[in-house]
Amino acid sequence: MIVHRPPAERIARIVAAAVIIGVGISILYFAVTRWTQSDAAAYWNAALRLRHGAQLYPVVGNVEASDVYRYAPWFAWLAVPFTFLPVQVAGAIWSTILVAASCVAVTPLARRRAWLQVAFFWPLLIGVSAYGNVQALMVASLAWGVERRSGPLWVGMAASLKIFPILLALVYLGRREWLRVALCVAVAAVLWAPAFLYDLRGYVSQAGVASLLVGYLPAYIAVAGGAVIASVVLAAGRYGWLAGATAVVLASPRFFVYDVSYLLIGGNGIPDAPIPERGR
Repeated sequence: MIVHRPPAERIARIVAAAVIIGVGISILYFAVTRWTQSDAAAYWNAALRLRHGAQLYPVVGNVEASDVYRYAPWFAWLAVPFTFLPVQVAGAIWSTILVAASCVAVTPLARRRAWLQVAFFWPLLIGVSAYGNVQALMVASLAWGVERRSGPLWVGMAASLKIFPILLALVYLGRREWLRVALCVAVAAVLWAPAFLYDLRGYVSQAGVASLLVGYLPAYIAVAGGAVIASVVLAAGRYGWLAGATAVVLASPRFFVYDVSYLLIGGNGIPDAPIPERGR
């Protein structure tokens, strides 16, 4: 069926597509030419400290440094075997994992032939993967996992890395899937619990220059609170995961452009997703 749109709408769509594609190409060019893996230094250095019996969360002079470790201990322990490899080999393996995860995360969009959305999200994930950040792997696991029985496991693991993905449990809450909510919290708690075996006085909790709304408390409470309420109210409909992912973005004290990739969660975070069955 051919849809005839007004000329102004056609022009707007063309301009939007051109902007998205242009920005995506520039991000990919930046990623290829500056594949630094700088964020991965946080995982590598934390693993080295564990190997040598040093503090996992040492006091740092610069809270904005890319090698600041802000995650639960299990991820640093998982990185320990990589430190027995040459750093170039470890970096190549990690880069391959992240690029593969970036592709997996947008596969549901590609299957629906939502190519413009692929052109928007995929470069974002590749761009952050150039820094070695775990974002692409985390989003891919959530994108494929939240609607499965293992969903609470992936939400809890994500919360042990960047804390605020725990807000995705609000979607389960809105669907009255009480067991899933409890499992999300339990998994996150279990994964974070070993942190108390370490000296946490050096743990970096400041938002720094990447703060979004947290510096303006009334606005933060209003926006984040509204997003939380929307996640619960819309949970049972087709916008449930989109609302939950939006809550994660808006409630996080630190914001980077690649955080928009959370909207991929469920592989159906875009509005034309099928409505989930309550209680599934």
